[in-house]
Amino acid sequence: MSEKARRGWRGYAFTRPIAGSTIPHRVQNLVLRTYAERHGLLFLLSVFEYHHDGSYMMLESLYENLPAIEGLLFYSLNMLPEGRAARERLYDAVLSSGAGLRFALEEMQVSKREDVALVEDIMAVKALARERVPAELVP
Repeated sequence: MSEKARRGWRGYAFTRPIAGSTIPHRVQNLVLRTYAERHGLLFLLSVFEYHHDGSYMMLESLYENLPAIEGLLFYSLNMLPEGRAARERLYDAVLSSGAGLRFALEEMQVSKREDVALVEDIMAVKALARERVPAELVP
């Protein structure tokens, strides 16, 4: 499929808590739409991940559509799979198809392999913080 045939950014949002907070679907979609408008992106309706912890079925179902779209627009970086191997599968699927990733709340994007390092640094800091924060302070 040619680059010209690619069209739009598919939204990706969660039903389950994000960084300890439950964000209503309509709020996530509003943030995604506003981000897309501000950056001149065509926003495609969001898919919502199942509530089950550790489920990324909806995200993985989007992999086959990547050659037809410009990329995936996440509500937040905190929605990435917790496991490094699962995140690597996502990066590989997106980048090998010529698509990209964007994270609305953090105003970040992954459009080339070099961009992954910053995302992974942030994920490592978050994991380290979770290990060091007393359990009674974790939501």
